[in-house]
Amino acid sequence: MQRKLIALTSAAAAVALMASACSSSKSDKGATTQPTQGGSVTATNAPALTGAKDNAAGTTLNVWLVSDPKDNAQWMSIINTATDQFKAKTGADIKINWQTWGNHLTNLDAALSGSAADVPDVIEVGNTEAAKYAFNGAFADVSSVKSTFDNNDSWLDGLAAPCTQDGHLYCIPYYAGTRTLIYRTDLLKDAGVTAVPKTWADFTAALDKVKTANASNANFVTYNAPGKNWYQAGSFVYGQGGSFALKGSDGKWKGNLEDPKSIAGLQQWSDLVSKYSTAASHSKDESDEDTLFETGNVFAEYDSAWHAGAVQSVHQNPNDTKSPMLDTKVKGKVDTAPLPGATADKPSPAFLGGSVLGITQKSKNQNLAAEWIQLYTNAASNAAEGALGNLPNNKADLAKAVGPAISQQVADQAASSWFTPVAPNWADVESSNVLQNMLESIATGKATVADAAKTADEKITELLNKS
Repeated sequence: MQRKLIALTSAAAAVALMASACSSSKSDKGATTQPTQGGSVTATNAPALTGAKDNAAGTTLNVWLVSDPKDNAQWMSIINTATDQFKAKTGADIKINWQTWGNHLTNLDAALSGSAADVPDVIEVGNTEAAKYAFNGAFADVSSVKSTFDNNDSWLDGLAAPCTQDGHLYCIPYYAGTRTLIYRTDLLKDAGVTAVPKTWADFTAALDKVKTANASNANFVTYNAPGKNWYQAGSFVYGQGGSFALKGSDGKWKGNLEDPKSIAGLQQWSDLVSKYSTAASHSKDESDEDTLFETGNVFAEYDSAWHAGAVQSVHQNPNDTKSPMLDTKVKGKVDTAPLPGATADKPSPAFLGGSVLGITQKSKNQNLAAEWIQLYTNAASNAAEGALGNLPNNKADLAKAVGPAISQQVADQAASSWFTPVAPNWADVESSNVLQNMLESIATGKATVADAAKTADEKITELLNKS
């Protein structure tokens, strides 16, 4: 059952969910199969964490969080509740050092290479960034305390997999967000389409009708698909059974975009972009999708689910998250749906993005850090995250979170999604723009799908096996 995603009531709530863009888990129903780094986690041979567990008066934890919660009262309440409970339980305090998505890894790298005094005890990183730190000795092995975290047996795979290697756990799932199709309900109806398309054939037929119905509008974009949006292209690659990279029996990683299934997904994406998007978007990323959608000249886009609310209400001053909210031209005319797949019962898998929390190996307060994370990610905190609009870190709480801030459709997609290869060097692939460059070359016609995939595979293989 699909429920309408209610617009977020404040841009602060929208900003709070920005991290889910990076910046998406699987259930048995419609799940995609992906390589993992070692299966289930056990405490076998796991080292004990360092530092005191309680009676730690005078100790202050250094916690690095990305600044999404900073101006959101609901989110800060979750943090403050966990911190108050932590103080009462341990006698210790915490100090939050706010980071941004643009500089948090640069700052972390600098801290890790310096003295132990400069290293955070707890650090938030995106789930696609985690493997670089979790599997290279930067994060402490927390397998011995895994059982102390609520719902640890049902964590979303897209959050738990990048924390897991060879049966050991190196970080803790925090929260997630998923991507989805965002579309104009009025334009669909005006084009004579009475039901939301659920198959790829019906979807492209609907796009054709919407395109024809709005042909007189020179600024109209049927489907805004920025050429560099690799999150969207990945849904086609994984939806066709392909992948970005695979780990061989020899332990080496290899780019997998030349696989026929991956090629089929890239070709499907390319056909969508060339027929329904615009040349102006072929060299763009997804950063200004909302701005264009708000003008009323776009039928559909593919973005993080919370954008369905963000495009309907914007701040009077875009640089001030506390300025008055204004309705946009699409207010009350927006809904979400899964990106259709080949059959109605199997939509294209969505990307699951989100954050995890690591305890640094250099921390002298690892036990205390685990105590705070336990409180900040427990069932009560997850319930509060769900009310805020963030997807909880586990499937059990995800089912309870459906309501005004999270639609059933978005929850279903979070439980049936794809995720990037869990390779220690995957963050280097992202930072090198390998996927973005490949997709731009296809969208702009500079390279064929096959040639672009070959070039990308060579670079991915090189980066993933770099020592």
